Amino acid sequence: MGFFLLTDVLHYDNGGRISCTKREEQNQHLPIIYVITPTYKRLTQIPELTRLGNTLRNVPAVHWIVVEEGKRTLEAVRHLLMKIDIQFTYLSATRYKNVPRTLKGIHQRNKAIFWLRENIDMSKDGVVYFADDDNTYDLEIFIEMRYTKKISVWPVGFVSEKKYQTPILENGKVIKFDAWNTKQRKFPIDMAGFALNTKTFYFNDDLYFWKSFQEGYQETSFLEICCTLNDLEPKANGCTKVLVWHTKTKDPLVYFASYNDPDSDTE
Repeated sequence: MGFFLLTDVLHYDNGGRISCTKREEQNQHLPIIYVITPTYKRLTQIPELTRLGNTLRNVPAVHWIVVEEGKRTLEAVRHLLMKIDIQFTYLSATRYKNVPRTLKGIHQRNKAIFWLRENIDMSKDGVVYFADDDNTYDLEIFIEMRYTKKISVWPVGFVSEKKYQTPILENGKVIKFDAWNTKQRKFPIDMAGFALNTKTFYFNDDLYFWKSFQEGYQETSFLEICCTLNDLEPKANGCTKVLVWHTKTKDPLVYFASYNDPDSDTE
């Protein structure tokens, strides 16, 4: 794509334009990984985005699409993205009306998908990955997903009171999952546990997060639009390695309140 030939350092936001650096010149042969991250204003927002950003700055040929919840982007987040100095797009998205708050993030992920459909050639190989800002990612996971043909999958640590949840393989193919609620979900997989080739969106015009999706069924409802069990490509050494974890940060105010409470067990 032409924008990878730019040598100037350009930082744009909210208008959907692209940040480019000289590093992209060296990585033109690699499929681009488009990392989509919903975020919202809170005390831990900048620390968590910093952690994810410092991970992504070590990933070649990556484009970080950060989508703020609300009517506008935030100067603090914009400043952080420019300081991290990787290719990025910073957008904002307001919450859908008459959609439960528990169905979180769908408006932001859809905003990023809309942007991709309008701004890149999705008929060419690339990778789309939904990476929440409160997770922890081993750099190896980005190597694993780089050459996804359609949909790649792997284990995710610390999900729903489980040490990890994972696809289960037989003869190198995914046959079922070790996860919560496997009976009612065709794809009982976490949002951090799969990545898609951009062509999957190109061949499925209705591949979005629909407002009608049921709470707790976002991932399976989304994947049911575009794939079958046979399409899944197991990564991470046959789904035996955990390379991404849910590591949610405590609200600092809750911690400080407990710390100052003489009757608290917090040390």
